[in-house]
Amino acid sequence: MRLILAFCALIMMSLPAFAHEDEAHGLVIEKAWARKTSRTISTAVYFTIKNDSHELDYLNGVSTDIAETSMIHQSREVDGVMRMDHVEELPIAPGETLAFAPGGYHVMLMGLTKPLAEGDVFTVTLDFEHAGKTPVVVEVTGMMGLTE
Repeated sequence: MRLILAFCALIMMSLPAFAHEDEAHGLVIEKAWARKTSRTISTAVYFTIKNDSHELDYLNGVSTDIAETSMIHQSREVDGVMRMDHVEELPIAPGETLAFAPGGYHVMLMGLTKPLAEGDVFTVTLDFEHAGKTPVVVEVTGMMGLTE
């Protein structure tokens, strides 16, 4: 009986560690978050993708029910001016961890169906060449983002 209780306790203690982690075909998507909004214009979604497989995969698109348009973008500085470019296809090599973070890659959601409040959760679906369509749960945070 003690062994069963210890096993159940171990499972319950490890649940929070997996609360914001999605995995598909060797890809681990973690720490998905977006900032709260006061309007319905747009927001960005951030997360990390780790390719634990032995196969190169490509992120080819993203979709969600909470916005009219969703795209993969990359922010970068060109000649002293910040640009935001649409990315059609993003390779993720075996063993690589790719960060979607402010000032770099992000998922841009435009035409939100409602403002996002801190504590809300929603789903985006990432479309990979090999791993296929992978739903990811996104947590809406305060203006400072997701804290460890």
